[in-house]
Amino acid sequence: MTRIKALRPAEGEVRVHVATVGLSALGTQVAGTVEAVARDSIGFARGDRVAFRSDKPASGRVLVAEHDLIGVPADVSLDAAAGLFPCALLARTVVRQVHTIGRGDRVAVRDTSAIAPFVRAWAQHLGASIVEDDPQVEITTADIRAARAWKSAQGTAQQSAADVFGAIRAGAFDGIGFSTPEEARKGSRSPVLLHPSEVTLAA
Repeated sequence: MTRIKALRPAEGEVRVHVATVGLSALGTQVAGTVEAVARDSIGFARGDRVAFRSDKPASGRVLVAEHDLIGVPADVSLDAAAGLFPCALLARTVVRQVHTIGRGDRVAVRDTSAIAPFVRAWAQHLGASIVEDDPQVEITTADIRAARAWKSAQGTAQQSAADVFGAIRAGAFDGIGFSTPEEARKGSRSPVLLHPSEVTLAA
């Protein structure tokens, strides 16, 4: 897991300046910009935009193992990378691996967890219709559990991330909003909480 201290990166590490933190049913996702890399770094460079999972909210500057990072495309906001990516990735597994949903399919989402809005959004992005009655595909809580247990090979994981960023770019999840901590305290039921960091949330 991430070590929360701003030191010179050791072998295999990268120092990230945190921009925003997303809290969801899947834990904590952090997004920011690479500030420094170790001499042996081959995947990332200063200025790269990245995201990673963390065991707790982070702020300021943190050291992260390079292999834990995913690159964030320039046309995807850091807020989206922190707030949308984890749940969208799990939902992709549901609609692409656990089920194979395509254009014209009639899909009923019976799960009621915080992942359900992302599953519905993905299915619609793939051209399916969300229905209550007479579905061709029913997505249940068991399917969500199966997706969480799914293990992907490295190449498949990279393709999955690219698919998620493509869907974000295409606006597939525009209907899923973020809550601030204050809004959550006032009763917001958004599935994603964006935690303020020491820097302004990225646009």
